[in-house]
Amino acid sequence: MTLVTGDRVRVTTRSDGVSAATPIPGTGRRGMTFGIRRHGRELNVVPADAAPLVAAGRLDPRLFEVAGLVRSGLDDEKTGHLPLVLAHSKASASVRSWIPGALRPGRAVPRLRGRAVTEPKAAAGRTWCWLAGTPSHVWLDVPGRADGVAARGAGLGAAQVDEAAYTLTLRVIDRAGRLVTDPGRLQPSPTVVANLDTGELTDLTGSAAGLVAQLTPGAYAFSGILSTDQGSSPTSHTLLSAPRISVGANTTVTLDARQAHLITTRVDAASPSTVVTTFGLVETVAGGPFTTLLTLQGDVRNQLYARATPSVTGRTYDFTVFRSMTAGSVTYDLLLGRQGRVPANPAYVVHDSALTRYDAAFAAPGTGLNINGVWFREAELPGDSMIGLGWHFDVPLPARRTHLFSPQYAGRPLAWSDNFDARSTPTQVWYSEVRHPLRYAAGQRVRHTFSPAAFRPQVEGYRQGDGVMNFSMAALSPSLRDGTLIVNDPTGITATSTLRRAGAVVATSTDPFTLNAGVQPKARTSYTLDLRAGQHVPWLRYATTVTGHWQFTSAAPAGYAAPIPLLNTVVVGTFDLHGRARAGQPFTLNLVTTSPDVTRTVTRTLLWVSYDDGHTWTRVPTTQAGPGRWSARVNQPNLPGRFVSIRTLAEDDQGNELTMTSVRAYGLH
Repeated sequence: MTLVTGDRVRVTTRSDGVSAATPIPGTGRRGMTFGIRRHGRELNVVPADAAPLVAAGRLDPRLFEVAGLVRSGLDDEKTGHLPLVLAHSKASASVRSWIPGALRPGRAVPRLRGRAVTEPKAAAGRTWCWLAGTPSHVWLDVPGRADGVAARGAGLGAAQVDEAAYTLTLRVIDRAGRLVTDPGRLQPSPTVVANLDTGELTDLTGSAAGLVAQLTPGAYAFSGILSTDQGSSPTSHTLLSAPRISVGANTTVTLDARQAHLITTRVDAASPSTVVTTFGLVETVAGGPFTTLLTLQGDVRNQLYARATPSVTGRTYDFTVFRSMTAGSVTYDLLLGRQGRVPANPAYVVHDSALTRYDAAFAAPGTGLNINGVWFREAELPGDSMIGLGWHFDVPLPARRTHLFSPQYAGRPLAWSDNFDARSTPTQVWYSEVRHPLRYAAGQRVRHTFSPAAFRPQVEGYRQGDGVMNFSMAALSPSLRDGTLIVNDPTGITATSTLRRAGAVVATSTDPFTLNAGVQPKARTSYTLDLRAGQHVPWLRYATTVTGHWQFTSAAPAGYAAPIPLLNTVVVGTFDLHGRARAGQPFTLNLVTTSPDVTRTVTRTLLWVSYDDGHTWTRVPTTQAGPGRWSARVNQPNLPGRFVSIRTLAEDDQGNELTMTSVRAYGLH
């Protein structure tokens, strides 16, 4: 998701509601800090230089509510533009006379004395400098909701006032001893207090006495991260929190950043360099997630502080420090902190022996490809906060990386997920490999190869209780043992899939990725599914033509949905990082056939190979090596630069069958 500032945010939301936002500074904005606040369904990511403008009412906060932008169809996958409404602070100014040429004017919005404009996301970074320096107001213009835009715009920055309310005054003191009277100095923006019973947020406004809000009687919480510029010293960032404020009269609370303690992290490596830090609080308020986080890119040692709090019970209240670091060829992902309070001494010493070692290999799906990768890693915090924290690493293809990471947070296991994007440019992402969240142990060593050969087709299907059948196709899938390949750009891929019931065609599709078969008879019936696909894409040298033929029986489940018992076979070996085997030498292929129905037993898996793109085939003996596992010894011809095609046949004990062919499944070198 590209923001109006030109920065980008990677937003991930799993089916179970766990979400994470990873801000990526735009061109020329390295070192920018970002405030991250999740509140209920909202997920706000506000760059530091936009926070004062949001607090002053010049920028619509919805411009940074990335979850809402995605729901509105404004993410980068769906559009290359942002719809805005601009109004000059001088009512007499003509919008057409002062907006830059990159913005395309549209209709007038009289209630805001402004005009709708369309901003190309590619120009957002250049336009932001103008927007930030021009006395203008900017709103998000969601199509069909102009009145809502106007109403929201008219009230931006206004305090919520109730004549029967009491005044809460926060006397926030920065590390230089100065009283903070501008809420724009704190992140995330806008600066708020939260009602612990209802979850309602109330904006804090500036005054000579500090930061104030008008509140009805009740219990409230405040947290924010204060930046202090101390001249020649680096800017410091201090977490300040009052986890419970009882309001039954006019109330004053003092939060002094000079009472905070330095946050430090030490690892075994002698001179690690910090890549990114995200720190702050992850809470629940009125049963929903509420975060106060700040992300800083680059080495920020001696700049982060946290003021201790009393213990908090009855709700999630987690102090968190996520830090990615590099030390030579080794990288670290550390998730540290304390549950139930901000500690008085946030100093952490982490030994490599307490971490999990991840030996990652990033294969290129062929030679001569103009692609590279980005590796995203996210950890889900334990408990009910529904928050993930993580970062990304740019990866040349091919590459290897040794990575150490925290298997636990505050003594509780962490679930880590991996996403790998293969791309030509930051906006041209060809495919993504998504690994399911896994938990690890201290001292454990794991290995994983992204985009591993051999390449072949794979299909998954689900059946609903009402009889509906749906299939998901991955015609160009690498031999992933866990995880899923998602093709983001289908250009150059053609496919046809056909479902037959008792020999009669009941559904067809030319979509390379899906076949929706609709309602089928609920009784158990025999089906066949045929897939044929071809590709001419710039990111893959393998699987130029693939076919799959699945035979299976299926009945509608008693419950809501259940997987269809489709067999799939992965073909793995010790390929190099270009997906090639050594020519002229024997090579072992391991065939692993799986079924989503664990009660079924795979009874055989057969293999044929071809060295002339499938014109002639040679049967290769297979030997069972375990449940669902077979191995084959292939005598590769001495033909470096050529390709090997594969055909497999697999069956289970219930009569389900798969015959699969992949032309140019892997290469020879």
